[in-house]
Amino acid sequence: RQKKLLTEDISNNDKEFVISKAATVGQVTISTAVFGRGTDFFCKDETIQRNGGVHVIQAFLSEEESEEIQIQGRTARQGKKGSYQMILLNSDLEEQFGLAKDWKDNNAKKDWYDCLSNAREKHRDAVCEKIEANLAIATEKDCNTHRYFDALLARDKNAASNIFSDIYTSFKKGFIPSSIELELAFLIDITGSMAPYAHAVVATIKTMLTGSGSILSKLNIKFPDIEFHLRVGAMGFRDIDDGSEQFVERISNEGGHFVDNDAFSIGFVDSILHKPSGGGDIAEDLLGAIDRSARWSGPDDWTSMIKFMLLLTDAPAHGCCANVPNVDNYSVRHPCGLTPESVADSLIKNDIDLFICSYNPAATSHTEKELAMKYLSHKDNPELREITAIPMVPGTHSQSTEALGGHGQHIIFVLDQSGSMQHSWPGVVAAYNGYITRLRQNQRYSDLVSVVQFDSAAMVTVEKKSISNVPSALGFSGGGTSFLPAAARACALAMSTPSTHTPSIVFMSDGEAGDANEAATRFSQLNNSFQGHIANANELDLNVIAFGSGASHEQLKKIASSSRNGKFQMSADTAELSNIFVQIADKGQVVNLLEAEIGKRISDAVSD
Repeated sequence: RQKKLLTEDISNNDKEFVISKAATVGQVTISTAVFGRGTDFFCKDETIQRNGGVHVIQAFLSEEESEEIQIQGRTARQGKKGSYQMILLNSDLEEQFGLAKDWKDNNAKKDWYDCLSNAREKHRDAVCEKIEANLAIATEKDCNTHRYFDALLARDKNAASNIFSDIYTSFKKGFIPSSIELELAFLIDITGSMAPYAHAVVATIKTMLTGSGSILSKLNIKFPDIEFHLRVGAMGFRDIDDGSEQFVERISNEGGHFVDNDAFSIGFVDSILHKPSGGGDIAEDLLGAIDRSARWSGPDDWTSMIKFMLLLTDAPAHGCCANVPNVDNYSVRHPCGLTPESVADSLIKNDIDLFICSYNPAATSHTEKELAMKYLSHKDNPELREITAIPMVPGTHSQSTEALGGHGQHIIFVLDQSGSMQHSWPGVVAAYNGYITRLRQNQRYSDLVSVVQFDSAAMVTVEKKSISNVPSALGFSGGGTSFLPAAARACALAMSTPSTHTPSIVFMSDGEAGDANEAATRFSQLNNSFQGHIANANELDLNVIAFGSGASHEQLKKIASSSRNGKFQMSADTAELSNIFVQIADKGQVVNLLEAEIGKRISDAVSD
């Protein structure tokens, strides 16, 4: 076969020659996209006509459908025969249009082109939004420039000076760094009182560091033009009287405390929380842990542009117990002379923001107030940055729904009530009620709950009820197992979600079904529709749980993979199921607050 290249940089004579030869027998022409419009590859070769005509292969997905139609029109010219196909590189679709790597696996072949068209439309909308935003900024700058020259012509020096200052500031704010490095230190109370929360702490940190709900994933969505690098440090701490076992630190071979290996960080946290111990009195050495971490001075310690410290504890700090007797062996003076003021000074001087994640808000509230007051009023804190307190369990100092940010959730339970679930059903209902209780404890009263119960059929037993009005009892019928009717009901509920909320699906089954692939396809279609239907949507939050030993992990994993935000979990019994439900109810709180604070710091840094 003869091969020819058709590009813009060859001479006009060469272009005409290549175009004239393109529609002849044995000729392969490789051209750039610009020749897909208006170029006449007219075929006069009868041999080609007898064999079906000129065949056009498009090797990229056009950003505009009109371009695709034009390229199709390069064959079958003037009533001649011809054919057309697209052959696309999956990595191009991932990078340019945001399609998942396994998008073809999750959609029937007949739906592939619709998936591509939907991805193209979303990409085009994003481009248009960016153009409109840039146009608004440019218009504002143009107006200010005209005002500046009008003030000069009017010889109004004060007005001209003020306007010029505004123009200068606006241009300076326009600079966006191409990359930002973040440092995040976890300071974890590993005394005996933290034993009930050990699993929850590990799960929280794992959620923050991995998957589509992680800090980096959320930042990449919010700031798509910035490349983020996150380095993580971790330290476990006990109390003053625990001596050499007071601090457990992870230090790299180079002597630094921060690494960019998430799996290593999670493994270290898991290891130090394996058997929490020590502590003695109720108060713990929170001040010592904060001060020690703030003073880390190994290579590359605390060198990033944005620095955060997360303290996870259930106890007050020594000297901050609000004069409660018999809880603090060091209520008068810390052995190292540390005070809330000196600790705030260490944080401020190193430009570190502190989050206090409390598993006993009533106990830690006085500590939080003392530290927050010293931090906020510090002479070197002109920006009035604040310490953020996050209640991890119920407490009188929980933050409001508004403080947590974002939309309310519409939680849709899809629960298997087939015959095999008969003996476990009371435990399933108890786990469901545990989930609702946790939402109430977290003051998420704006959330809505729906329930789909299914066997071979499916029915909606609770529909968009507020947290305060959700029924505690769920009936049971028993029967066979089909996933598709349940998926259809869940998808309909998800699409009826009010614009003030985002849907989150919890799908639980102990079996397998002959229509699992169809159910997965339905959820995948929902995910595509959801992104276009729900304001500020990313990917559908889909939690899939395999209950007991009889569940088909393969089928349920397939359903979970319908969304890049899908998660598959296994539950051996109802007690474990209850823990999973509570984790789902708690997830995201810390990530959302931390992501919001990082966003503020980035905005401040950009305008400095």
